Amino acid sequence: MANYSKSSGFARFWAVFMTILLAASIFFGIVTEGFKNWDASTWFKKDAEKGTVIDGDGNEMNGDTVYNMPSNMVFRPALRGATPATSVTIKAIIEPLDATNQLVDWTIAFVDPASEWASGKTLSEYVTITDTNELTTTVTFKQAFGEQIIITVTSQDNPEYTDTCTVDCSQKLGSAYVTYAAGAGLEGDTIVTLNNATGTASNWAIFKAYLSKDGQKAASFTYNTTEVYTIEDTYTTTVSISPSAALLAEAKKINASAVSGSYDASAGITANTDFFAQLLGADFATVPNLYELGKVLDKKGVAQPFVVTVTTTSTYTEDVTDTYYLAYAASSIGKAVTGIQIEDGTIIF
Repeated sequence: MANYSKSSGFARFWAVFMTILLAASIFFGIVTEGFKNWDASTWFKKDAEKGTVIDGDGNEMNGDTVYNMPSNMVFRPALRGATPATSVTIKAIIEPLDATNQLVDWTIAFVDPASEWASGKTLSEYVTITDTNELTTTVTFKQAFGEQIIITVTSQDNPEYTDTCTVDCSQKLGSAYVTYAAGAGLEGDTIVTLNNATGTASNWAIFKAYLSKDGQKAASFTYNTTEVYTIEDTYTTTVSISPSAALLAEAKKINASAVSGSYDASAGITANTDFFAQLLGADFATVPNLYELGKVLDKKGVAQPFVVTVTTTSTYTEDVTDTYYLAYAASSIGKAVTGIQIEDGTIIF
């Protein structure tokens, strides 16, 4: 029988205790940002989405650089929730560079304070500048605004010399929804909508297949954007459909010829044999195979069906990608004839 001394037991206890204490110290060091943030409610929250600023040429401006004052700036606010303050520093250039009096006055105002949006609003709740007579000032954007703003810098030595910067707020895209119209000439076809209510991982959008027909379900797009802005954005959207890994695995159980492909659904969907051939391979795209796979989809026998990737690009918003899920109804495929049988009897002509 092993013999343990009290001293060795204490040593093991102390080693375990120190290990736990070290792990706890590392954990709290991380979540408290170096033991500086003891507000537990903020420890596991993601940073709020920040706005960004670009100059008139589309170059992004960050808070760590001093920029010569551009003639235009565009604030691109965060889409969801309150936007954390976003700041950039701009600098006025005095000519000549060796002028004795380098002091200036900075002012900020709505271009049209009497406009429908600006009337009754306090500018400092949206954008502020540092109160200074120096050549640099920090512009802080607090939230989206719906009226152009103008920043003016004026020489104290000669007030006739001024320069201005016009500030806009861009519309910002949050998500894009897709609607596929009922196909022309496709009897019984219905509209299919892909949004946050339909076409989700738990609530697939369902479409009907018409294997021998070429009627297209034309695509149209709805853009979920911020509502307060001075510059309206324009959007270009592409849509790609592909089978999920789970769906492809199920298809291979039905017929090993199934392969993973993709279908460009940006203009619309033509749910014929060629559609399924592009998604699962020509050898798989037969009535018996598609019917059997459709029955699996009807029962939600796979984790995900076809994956629809919607990518939207624009001038002022970073590319936004939305993912939706789409399946077809087995009943729209129809069972293939697998044989014919004539009962015993005599046929007389």
